[in-house]
Amino acid sequence: MDRRRIAVVAAGLVLFGGAVVVLRGTGLTGSPPPTSTAPPPPTSLTKFAGQGVVLPPTPDKPQSPQGLSVLSGPQRLQLRWSGDSPGFEVRWGVEALDHSLLVAQPVAQLDGLEDGREYRVEVRAVDSFGKRSAPVTGSGTPRTDTSTDSRYVLVDRFDQPNAPDPTRWRLATRENCARATPGEGDDAHRLVISSNCAAAPVTLRSRTPFALADADELGRFAVETDAPGVDGELFLDLVPGPVSVVSGAPAEQAADRAVDAVGLPPGTVRARIASSAGTTTAQVVVAPGTPRIAPTDEQPHPVPAARLGVSQRWEVVLRRDGVRVLRDGALVAKGEVAPQWTEATALIGVVGPSGERVHVDLVAFGGRSAPTPPLVPSPGVRVEVGATTTSDPGTGPVPDVLGGQLRMSIVHTDGSGVAPEFTALVGGTVTVPLRPAVPGTGWRPESGYPVIGDLPPESLRLFGQDEHVLVGVVTPRPMRIQVTHADLELVARPGAPTAPPPSTETRALNGVELDLARATGTVLDASGRPVPDGEPLQAGRLVLDVVLDGLEGRRTTARLPGLAGFTIRLDGDQVASVPTAEDGPAVAGRWRLALNTSGLSPGPHMIEIKAFSTESGIRPASAFVSFFIAA
Repeated sequence: MDRRRIAVVAAGLVLFGGAVVVLRGTGLTGSPPPTSTAPPPPTSLTKFAGQGVVLPPTPDKPQSPQGLSVLSGPQRLQLRWSGDSPGFEVRWGVEALDHSLLVAQPVAQLDGLEDGREYRVEVRAVDSFGKRSAPVTGSGTPRTDTSTDSRYVLVDRFDQPNAPDPTRWRLATRENCARATPGEGDDAHRLVISSNCAAAPVTLRSRTPFALADADELGRFAVETDAPGVDGELFLDLVPGPVSVVSGAPAEQAADRAVDAVGLPPGTVRARIASSAGTTTAQVVVAPGTPRIAPTDEQPHPVPAARLGVSQRWEVVLRRDGVRVLRDGALVAKGEVAPQWTEATALIGVVGPSGERVHVDLVAFGGRSAPTPPLVPSPGVRVEVGATTTSDPGTGPVPDVLGGQLRMSIVHTDGSGVAPEFTALVGGTVTVPLRPAVPGTGWRPESGYPVIGDLPPESLRLFGQDEHVLVGVVTPRPMRIQVTHADLELVARPGAPTAPPPSTETRALNGVELDLARATGTVLDASGRPVPDGEPLQAGRLVLDVVLDGLEGRRTTARLPGLAGFTIRLDGDQVASVPTAEDGPAVAGRWRLALNTSGLSPGPHMIEIKAFSTESGIRPASAFVSFFIAA
C-alpha cells in the first residue's frame, strides 16, 4: 500500500490510528446550536494560510459548456452537453428557474416533471473555486410517447398509486432487503426499488406469462430503467417454468457465441448488463448445452458507459434467427440461440450496492397475448429446514382456496451431482413432493435451485399472529442447504368472493443520501514531482496535491452537495483553509498547496484533508496522507 496516499470515505467521525479526529482550529465560521456540546460542521470557510503556506491561485471564470441537447421523455427531460469542468450547475423551471442541482457528469435527468409543459433549462460550468461560467440555455417539453404501444401486448408504466400492481408483479428478495414502491416527488410516475443489502439480488417477477408469437419476431421484452447504474448488474430473464428467482454465473465467454451460465435453468434466455470501473457490457446468456444456430452478420455496438440516474430502454428481441439486445434502439449484444418454448416467466433482476435506488419507468411485452392468472392474496410463508411438525391447530385454514403452488429457491454447499428428491411438510401435517421448476436444472453449489410443490387445500393452514403458512423442507439425508426465497400462488374456490388486492408499500427503504466528492491527497517534492514510494523528503518545502473527485465512488445518485471548501492539518495543527464558494458552492476540483516543512523533526508526519459542504447535515469528506522527513 502507498503510505503517502490514503483515501478515506466521507464520515462524520474518522477513525485513524486509534484516534478520533474532530474539527478545531482557525479559518472556520458557523455557530453551534445552544443545546449542542460539539459544533456542527461549518457550512462556510474563511481563507487562511499558516506560516510558509502558499495557497493555490484563483483562476478566471471557466468556459461555458457546449452542445447542450434536451431530450424529452415521459415526465422527464434528459440534458447532455460537453465540457471538462470538474462540476456543473443545472437549473430549470417553467416560468422561473427555481430548481437546481450540482453534478460532476456532463448529463442530467430531470424527473417528476409534467407532460405537455415547456421547461426552460440552463447549464453552467463550475470550477474548483465555485466560479460559474456564462450559461448555455435550452428548453424541452416532457411527453409520454405511446406511438409504439400497439406493438406490445402488455405495457406498464408504473404510474398508478399502487405500483407495482400486485395483480401483475411480485417482488422477490431476501427478508427486509428490498422494497418496490411508487415514486414520489422527483420520482413521481415511476417505480422505485430500494435496497438495504449490498450485492443482494432483487427480482421483479411478472405474473403475466411472456408468450411467443408465430412470426419472425417471436417476442420482445422491453424495460426502461436507470439500472445497472455505474456499479451494478441488470438481468432480464425469460425462464420456461414457474420460477420467482434464478441465479447463474458465467462459465465461459467467446466472441462468436452466447455466454454459458452455470446454474441457469435449461431454456432460459438472459440479457446481462453489467457496469463497473467506467465500463458497461451487455451479453446474451444461456444455460450450458443450449443448442446454437447459425450466426448472423450483424455486429453489436459497444455499450456506452453508464451514467448515474439516467434511464435507457433495454430490449431483448427474440427472433427465429437469434436473440438481440438493444439499448435505446442500438444493437449491443446478440446470441446464436432461439427459444424452444412458447411461454416463459419474465424476471427483472438487479444487483447493486447497499442503499441503491433503482427506477423502472416501463416494462412491455411483445409477442402473443397471454392472460394474467387471477390474483388470490396469499399469506406469508415461514420456511424451516427439517420436518417441522406442530400440535398447534393454527388460526384456521386459508379461506376460499382450492389449493396452490409453492415456489422456492434452494442453495446448497454439498457439492455437485444429482439433485436429491425434496419434500415439504406443509402445515405440520401434509407431505408435499417438491420437483424442479424447470426439468433438467443442474444441482450446483452456491447456485439457486428452483423447486415447486402443488399444495392441497388441507395443507394451507395459518399460524401465528401474522397468519403465515408453515413449511418444513425435508431432505433425504443430512445436507447443508438454505431456502433463499419462498412464495405462494393460490387458486380460488369457484364462487368465492373476490378479495381486494393487497395494498402495496408506499415508503421506500431508504432515501437519497448525498455525499461530498471523494477526497484524496498526494505528497510531491518541492518541484512538484511525485516522491518515490518509501523515499523520505528533505526538510524545507513540499507540494500537496488535493483532489475531490465527484465521480469516483459514486453509486446511488448523480447529485452532489455544494462544496464550501477544505482545511489542511499538519500533525493535528491547522495550516490552511481554502474556501470554494466564490460565485456559489463548488462541486469538485483539484488544488495544489505548498507547505513549509523546515521546522519538522525527522520521521513520519501526517496531513489531514477535510472538506465541508455548504449544506447543513452533510458529513465532511476526509483523506489522510503520510510522509517522512529525512534525518
